[in-house]
Amino acid sequence: MKLTNVFYLLLLFSLSSCALSEDFSPPPDGKTVKVAVVKPADIDILPMDVIYRSEKCRDKIFTSAGAISSRAGYHLLTVPFKPEAGSDIVSNSVALDGGGYCEWKISNFIFSFEYQDKTIFGANVKENTSKDIVFMFDDNAPPRGDGHHERISGNIIITKDYYPIVLKKFTHDGMDALYIQGQPMLTYRVYDSKAILFNPVFHSDMLVNAFPPEKKGDGYLLIYPNGEKLIDHHFPNSEKTKYEFVKQRAH
Repeated sequence: MKLTNVFYLLLLFSLSSCALSEDFSPPPDGKTVKVAVVKPADIDILPMDVIYRSEKCRDKIFTSAGAISSRAGYHLLTVPFKPEAGSDIVSNSVALDGGGYCEWKISNFIFSFEYQDKTIFGANVKENTSKDIVFMFDDNAPPRGDGHHERISGNIIITKDYYPIVLKKFTHDGMDALYIQGQPMLTYRVYDSKAILFNPVFHSDMLVNAFPPEKKGDGYLLIYPNGEKLIDHHFPNSEKTKYEFVKQRAH
């Protein structure tokens, strides 16, 4: 077969796969899960990234050895949260069955939150890093996560505490960066849930300032809300940045 014909067939296959991947039509009477978040006044709840997988429309991939293999097809859907009238809750429903020719099934969804105004923690704060929450519905690994997850089922309410950390002189131009701290990345494996309510409790008065080491081998200098100073050689994942520890030094 001529080389030009090979490229033509590859292009045709690629275009056909793309057409199939867009065939997404959840049945009107299909199962859904309602995702709701209690929105603090100074926090933005970012849209959900919902990932669907298809065993019917599999993606061709090359292995490290150069062989051709396949994996479940991938479809990304962005679902915004909508305010519920008369409350501080934002929510939306996500279809478990994506339908269509490929018979899409939900794999996982991720949403994030961040401070609306990062400059309330200082005029030099340039970066505003969001915090991710991951919910899994199958055994496919989500795009973000550390491999660990907590099993949940039924209609649940999740409440977690958070506080801000400002990393001083963290960017390449010497500006500061704002991070949300208090919980590691949360990943949940969902079983038979029709409603999930996430309630993030923000303690913006529990600001921790973190100064990078002056030389290699030194720890971070942490300054807590009560003015106490400690050196942390395991920042940011240490006892000194856990919520309960910081809470004790908030007053």
